[in-house]
Amino acid sequence: MSEHGKKTITPVERKAPLAYFGANGRPPSIVRFERLYLASFAASLIGWAFSWQQTADRLAIDPKTASYTWLLPAALLLSCAITLTLWYLVARRASLAAKWVVTILTGLAAVRFAINLLVVARGKVPVLALLLSAAILVLGIAAVVHLFRPDARLWFGEGLEPEEEEA
Repeated sequence: MSEHGKKTITPVERKAPLAYFGANGRPPSIVRFERLYLASFAASLIGWAFSWQQTADRLAIDPKTASYTWLLPAALLLSCAITLTLWYLVARRASLAAKWVVTILTGLAAVRFAINLLVVARGKVPVLALLLSAAILVLGIAAVVHLFRPDARLWFGEGLEPEEEEA
């Protein structure tokens, strides 16, 4: 208080919004997203490993696809490239567009899983494959949920007032 009984205001150092996130500059929700997303990716690689031979055999048996033996490794490489690029853009570069691509792809994965449940009802999908797909989906959804937490919204620059964006 000042001499006249009025409160004095001490100026507070103004920081950029990302300065509150700690030493590495990433919010906890983004770190959790990264861990869950990469765990989902690792589980999907396990799925690829389990189904590789069966898929290769199906390609080889059909005369229409027998000459496309390169397709399986190309699909794996493309899948890895897309997944890792999206991880990098979201978790390291704070790309809002990549956040929405991850969100949409996860939503499509949920729809695909629901359709696969109908195929399972006919007995055409092994239970282990279904359980692995469920684990991958749960990890993916959990990862995406973290992208919409308040600290993650700041990471992507969402909800900032115009004067804060310039800081």
